[in-house]
Amino acid sequence: MSFVRSLRGAIVDARVAHPDVLHVAIRDLHGGIWHLASQDASYSPSDPSNLIGQSVEEAQIDETTRQLRCLLSDGSTCILKPAPAEAEDDPPNWELISPGGTVLEFGPGLRWQFSTVDAKR
Repeated sequence: MSFVRSLRGAIVDARVAHPDVLHVAIRDLHGGIWHLASQDASYSPSDPSNLIGQSVEEAQIDETTRQLRCLLSDGSTCILKPAPAEAEDDPPNWELISPGGTVLEFGPGLRWQFSTVDAKR
């Protein structure tokens, strides 16, 4: 997944929105903003304010656990762990939006889908 591996840069915002959804904004080397949001996934660290000021050095999806793992500049890791699937119409576990408007929805299960921000409106 070269799209996920392209996620690099400084974390400029990280917060939890209702209902327990993690939102992270990452500024890449070109000044563009990537948006990462959990939907049906748990996340760590539990306090997202600890992410602000860190940089994402590497991002990958673990093929066995389906976890999104982002290695941070201080050596720690931000992890999005997919929730167990409960129904066919479960929401995606997380989504990643590039500065250009490409959207990757991941989950449930091994499903992923690319679209554009305009297509989601």
